[in-house]
Amino acid sequence: MRSFIPVKLVVAALMVPSLLLSCKKNHDATPEKSQKYEQVSGTWKQQDIVLAVSAKLGGRNLPAGTSILALAPALGAAGALITCTKDNSYQFNTDGTFTINGCTDLILPAAGNNGTWKLDVHDAVFLLTSQKGVNDPHWIQNVSSNALELSITVTIPGVATAPLILKLQKQ
Repeated sequence: MRSFIPVKLVVAALMVPSLLLSCKKNHDATPEKSQKYEQVSGTWKQQDIVLAVSAKLGGRNLPAGTSILALAPALGAAGALITCTKDNSYQFNTDGTFTINGCTDLILPAAGNNGTWKLDVHDAVFLLTSQKGVNDPHWIQNVSSNALELSITVTIPGVATAPLILKLQKQ
């Protein structure tokens, strides 16, 4: 007795491997970085840290954009953590590493003073990763050839947790 193998089954068995082999994937190509990478790479100096939203502090209404560096002396011990950051400098290298010279305990505690950086979520998020592998993402409020503004949420001991904007100027 002759075995019967349907012609469609034979054709399908021959087609599947050829289809799988014809799908060429390019795993070696690295994606091209956007213009924002070029804008962000370099040395930056902290200009200010401002309120991202209006807030009430000590009975005063403070509008968005109010400098917390200017308010720091009125915040007692917590204010010292803020003023400690005023001379911070930031180096974002083209190889994806970063170094921050200055105080990061209050404003970037997860990132620390060094690690890696990249732009994420369609280049809208500035992702810092500490040396210990802790991710610290921040929305980019503004980026240009000489200004970088990042959203940060800061818990000021004994005062409040506040949405702030870290303003940097390119050196």
